[in-house]
Amino acid sequence: MHHPKKSAEEIRTVRWPDFLRDWAADYEINDSQRLSLINLIDSVYYFLEDSTQSVEAHSDQVCRMLDQMADVIANDSVFEFTLMMRATADNFWAQSPRDERILQCDCSSESISRLMDWQTIYTPDIELMCYTIIPTSWQTPWHFANMILTMEKDDEEPLASFVITNYENFQMDSVQIAFYDSTYTVADVLYEDEVFVDSSSAAGGVKTLLLPYKYLIRILSHSASVSVAYKTTEGWYSMRGFPQRNFKKNLNDCPRLKKTSDQITRW
Repeated sequence: MHHPKKSAEEIRTVRWPDFLRDWAADYEINDSQRLSLINLIDSVYYFLEDSTQSVEAHSDQVCRMLDQMADVIANDSVFEFTLMMRATADNFWAQSPRDERILQCDCSSESISRLMDWQTIYTPDIELMCYTIIPTSWQTPWHFANMILTMEKDDEEPLASFVITNYENFQMDSVQIAFYDSTYTVADVLYEDEVFVDSSSAAGGVKTLLLPYKYLIRILSHSASVSVAYKTTEGWYSMRGFPQRNFKKNLNDCPRLKKTSDQITRW
């Protein structure tokens, strides 16, 4: 896997849709369907950049964009494109405090929830659920973490892991995964030295932490958010996500994972 050549500081000088096109080119994402979604995002951003435009004239366009982005996040087979859409969702909603037209769109409340979906894969041979935690949109190409649950047909118990990426300076020491309740109080912290860590790709900026499935399900059942933090060459770096928000709903798409989860805790 490669990563964008430009730094986070450099991309802030361009429009977000133009950055998406560069990002797609870096990963050779050039099919018409995915590029058409980037074009739709571009047109929505042109609307946002013109304060004279009314929300009534563009609400359908905004809702179509958000709906397609949510479908990508939940179902697209190209991980890099799902990452791009999560970052776009973050970038888009971050503008809402400065532009009330965003929240006036008919679909605004529903789409916020859908854009926090897990990606689920269910086949006769394997079930997989993946939630990607990202920092701010502009830093997403370099820093992200995947929370992954998998179960193959012959497995007695699912596997749980965090795959954590730092493509900026490649160093991730003293990884900490903190779980917070609804009042943002720390419910539990998992430290790198408490679990098995696959560091075989650490030189390239990737570490995998393998967790007990029972532990992760129990802590997900009574926490509201998760943060991933680690030491880099520039100091501590952290990012937070909300995988619990749609976990129960998305778990229904994976019956074997759900059966095992139901045996561990009652939702």
